[in-house]
Amino acid sequence: MIRLTTLPALCAAIPPLAAVGFCGAVLGVAAFGHTPTFWQGGPLTLAEAAALRDQGEVARLIEGGADPNAEYALRPDVLAVSRATPLEAAVLARRPEIVQLLMGEGAVVDEHSWRHLHCVAVEIGQDDVVDAIDAYRPTTAGTFSCTP
Repeated sequence: MIRLTTLPALCAAIPPLAAVGFCGAVLGVAAFGHTPTFWQGGPLTLAEAAALRDQGEVARLIEGGADPNAEYALRPDVLAVSRATPLEAAVLARRPEIVQLLMGEGAVVDEHSWRHLHCVAVEIGQDDVVDAIDAYRPTTAGTFSCTP
C-alpha cells in the first residue's frame, strides 16, 4: 500500500529521473559515434552569425578571413531570404550593434548599398537600425525617397 506522503515524493522524483534518462541516452548514442540530430548544425556563415546576433562569431569569422562585404548563403529559417551580405542580415535581424561591429571590422557601403540598407531599415521600422545605417551614409548620397 502506498502511503499518502510517498505519492508527492514519487511525483517530485519523476522529472529528474526522466532528465537523467535522457542525458544517459544521449551520452550512450554519442559513445557509439552518432551525433544527435539536434547537434548537427554545422558552421555558420558570416551572414548567419550576423542574423543570429552572435557578435563573438562575427568577430571570429572576420579574424579568420571571412569577407564582411561578400554575399553568403543562409540556411532556411534564419531569415526570409536565401542569400545576404552580413550588413543586410544585421539590418533584417534588427541588430544595430552588429551593423556597427561589421562597419568597424571593414564592411564598406557605397551609395547604392547604403540606399538599399537604409530603405530596408526604414521598411522594417526600427529607428535604431536606421540610425546605425545612417551613421555610415556616404557623402555622395543625395536626397531620395524609399518609395518605388
